[in-house]
Amino acid sequence: KKQFDKQRSEKLIRAEFNRANNYISMFNHAALQGGGEEYWNRLNEIKQPTLIIHGTDDKIWHYKNAGFLLEKIKGSNLITLEGTGHELHVDDWKSIIDGIEKHIND
Repeated sequence: KKQFDKQRSEKLIRAEFNRANNYISMFNHAALQGGGEEYWNRLNEIKQPTLIIHGTDDKIWHYKNAGFLLEKIKGSNLITLEGTGHELHVDDWKSIIDGIEKHIND
């Protein structure tokens, strides 16, 4: 499990809040509830190269969803972030950046 850096998180939250022009958008996850199920059966229609980045400790979207996406989106790739929750952790940035670079160049 990744260590929570409260000071860094507060700094990031303040910066995001100060640059935001639509505070309501911070609640956009709620808009996904009950409205996206019809797309689960259409994932096989995705033909573009797809990179899935998912933390094993995500409490919002369980990690098993990454496996489901990997199975349904043919040719997709997965970067697993061990011990990471829903928010990307600074300790994972190198893995994420390297994975995106590889995904783009392959």
